[in-house]
Amino acid sequence: MKTKTLMITAGLLSMISAAAFAQNPVAQVQQDNAQIRQDTKQIHQDNREIRHDNTVIAVKQGEVAAGKQQLQAERQESRALAHAEHQDLKQGNLAGAAQLEQARRGEQQAIQRQKQEIRHDQKVIAHHAADKHAAQVARQEDKVDRHLDTAKRDHDANKL
Repeated sequence: MKTKTLMITAGLLSMISAAAFAQNPVAQVQQDNAQIRQDTKQIHQDNREIRHDNTVIAVKQGEVAAGKQQLQAERQESRALAHAEHQDLKQGNLAGAAQLEQARRGEQQAIQRQKQEIRHDQKVIAHHAADKHAAQVARQEDKVDRHLDTAKRDHDANKL
């Protein structure tokens, strides 16, 4: 008895699954159109994310440029302090030279910190650029897939 019930259940399930896969062509085209609309929405979302990434990268690049300008100004100031220190040493003013040396060392430390921040910002920009490139490659692959799906759908629709 159990075997007969199990066989009937299996047969019924196979008929249901066969009916589910045996869609009419119009339903298949409608399903394809819905999938294409969903893919298009996803592509638009990806485009928005890429534009946002471009904005973030541009801001970071501006920050790096400003940091480089500040670094150049700090280097000039350090050179001026070194020159003043050298002049004080020439004149025999050891106390003034010691103060200028201390100020110059502080400037050099600030320059090193600024260089480190610039390198960090450049790494962040590189990571954003790599992520953006990966997103663009994925988007291009999605476009190709969507084009193939559209061509297949149109071919199937022409068979109707």
